[in-house]
Amino acid sequence: MVRCRRPVVIVLQKSGPVARIQTQDGSSTRLVPSRCLIGRSSACQLRVDTPETSSEHALLRWQHGVWELHDLHSRNGTYVDGRRLGAGRLVGLAEGTRLGFGYPDQYTLIDAGPPQAHAVSVHPPNCVVEAQHGLLALPGPDEVEVTILERDRKWWIERDDAQRPVGDGDVVFTRTHQWRLHLPELITSTRDAEDVAPSLAALALRFLVDDDGVVELVASRGDQRIDLKARAHHAPLLALARARLAGQERFAEEQGWIEQEELLRRLGCDANRLHVDLHRIRRQFAAAGIIDAVNVIERREGRQLRIGVSRLEVVTDTRPREVAEAMRAMQR
Repeated sequence: MVRCRRPVVIVLQKSGPVARIQTQDGSSTRLVPSRCLIGRSSACQLRVDTPETSSEHALLRWQHGVWELHDLHSRNGTYVDGRRLGAGRLVGLAEGTRLGFGYPDQYTLIDAGPPQAHAVSVHPPNCVVEAQHGLLALPGPDEVEVTILERDRKWWIERDDAQRPVGDGDVVFTRTHQWRLHLPELITSTRDAEDVAPSLAALALRFLVDDDGVVELVASRGDQRIDLKARAHHAPLLALARARLAGQERFAEEQGWIEQEELLRRLGCDANRLHVDLHRIRRQFAAAGIIDAVNVIERREGRQLRIGVSRLEVVTDTRPREVAEAMRAMQR
């Protein structure tokens, strides 16, 4: 989702399980970064342009699973539920807490959910792009030049044939914008053994392809079945699956790699279309609850790609066209 905002009076507003900043008149919103400096200074992530507010008035940060507000020895005080904090004091915030910077009750923390990866354009009108299912696509999900993703407990930037680590506060470039990244700290969570989400290593993928090139996709893990249905963006994944199946006589680490230019030739599309489709594939797998969905497309140096699943099956759909179309309609 892409939005633009104005640096005016704001409210922290609920919109999903994550804290957001919204103008008081509701005209625009943005996410709260994991470390949000509040004040009148241009260095602040949240600029509050009132004379009662100090240049660097307070710090709002996500710490140990809770939002904490720290007064930075402001002249006119930081207020929590109408009460002034002591100078330099820190307090944890609960959902519904009223906040003020210089005087009471300017803002409300309606959602105390964790921070989410997002990017803000460096220059006005300060467009905001949010991550979707852990994938941050710039300049947006329908025109992907750059993807920010989490892998091995680190943040990475992926652009064409190159990948490199990236960090909170870094600036990245697309053709029309410069973007400052706001990336939360990655902390390993504890899962109940019986509630472990599927990973790519445990999955088998089955492609059902008809004469018109429609690709239905089903992922399975034991008795668990994940119906990913028929989607146009499955075409690159099918081409990569066929390349991996064709190279099964090789060692596992060398199976299925294909040059990007060759993949584009087989698909008959350009690089921009391919990047959008790869983003949609990863997003779909993440939405299905697959914990390492970003790795469904693997890259290595030399502009090579491959599918990140080794257990693959490609089946030709022999059902009459009318029956196949009726079955797909019933699944929608």
